[in-house]
Amino acid sequence: MATTDSPPSGYQPSNQLRDSLAAWEKAVEETEPEAREALEAGIAQELRDDRQLSLNVLAQHLPFSAEMLRLLMANRDVPPRERHRQTEGGPPVYKPSDRLRDLRSAWYAAGDHVKKTRATLEASIADELKAHPALTNAEVAEHLPWSQEQVRVIARAHEVPRRRKRGSDHKLIEEKGAPKAVTVPYDWYVQQPGADPGITRR
Repeated sequence: MATTDSPPSGYQPSNQLRDSLAAWEKAVEETEPEAREALEAGIAQELRDDRQLSLNVLAQHLPFSAEMLRLLMANRDVPPRERHRQTEGGPPVYKPSDRLRDLRSAWYAAGDHVKKTRATLEASIADELKAHPALTNAEVAEHLPWSQEQVRVIARAHEVPRRRKRGSDHKLIEEKGAPKAVTVPYDWYVQQPGADPGITRR
């Protein structure tokens, strides 16, 4: 029977996985932050254009609370709010400008793009594991910004067959400090020459 230890695989990600990872990283590090910054700048301009526009009213049209808007606008040279004078009649009904609506839509789209590229990346990871049955979660994780546990979660979500153990992962059983036995994964054992066909999974 073959030894229970195995040399490193020398695994390198496929082009598909590399491209998926690059697309997701760009979405997270560039696309979404740029859209968020543009939206915040647009909010500041909206408040500059209408001194009577309150944060509470503006927050009704954005995915931010009034308190969050106060924090976001702290260093953007937004002038203090002016109170509406009752003698001028009822306060005007606020409608977001076309510019602000476009920036808001662009930020939502950027968030959707992050989710889409993340889903594509996870599917590529699953494809990689399915295409290389001997490949472990840890070996794939070395090329990702995630732990092997996260790769395991992705594998389970995509129903990747659970064959991710290498020989070096087999457990050594010791007795009084001396090696006594080695436990091996069943799927690994039955594939070895000379395996006892009478041994079955319990």
